[in-house]
Amino acid sequence: MSVINIFRAKSKSKDRFELLMRPCVEGLYRFAYRLTQSQNDAEELVQQLLTKLYPKIDQLESIEKLQPWLSRALYNLFVDGFRKKQVEAAIFVTEDVCNETASSSMTPSMHTDNEQIKQQLLSAIERLNPDQRAVVMLHDAEGYTLSELENILQTPIGTLKSRLNRARTHLQKLLPMEPFDEEQRVKGKKEITS
Repeated sequence: MSVINIFRAKSKSKDRFELLMRPCVEGLYRFAYRLTQSQNDAEELVQQLLTKLYPKIDQLESIEKLQPWLSRALYNLFVDGFRKKQVEAAIFVTEDVCNETASSSMTPSMHTDNEQIKQQLLSAIERLNPDQRAVVMLHDAEGYTLSELENILQTPIGTLKSRLNRARTHLQKLLPMEPFDEEQRVKGKKEITS
């Protein structure tokens, strides 16, 4: 059983480390998955981080905002491994941003349309440079503030704002403005009725 599944399981353990880490593990796993684009590699990365942090429980309990601190530690661990392996830049996956649960009311054509939009978004995000991808995913998908990202990525806030703006501008150019054809669009204040 992986460390991720242990934290996902609802146990009544009073272990200080487990109680401290339980609320953070899912977010760490999502971030690790976006960095590694592999379930096994993401689990291994989170497990490495938790293993390194376990003996430092007293220091962890004194950290005011633990989730951003842990995200920065995970990112640093990933970068260290990245440098050791000398592999190409990581590609972030935006499943959480794009996923919509298919309900029984969705028709096959609606599901197909959603999948096409998802693939367009994934393709556009993959075309961003790694720095822009990281900022967009952490800010827009995970909900971190720019001041938190300043600590996580150890980059000045002005640079982060610039990267976020450039990434969004680039995404606007890559993605169609609306998933509707010309006849279905709302023009001005007039709605086209069928």
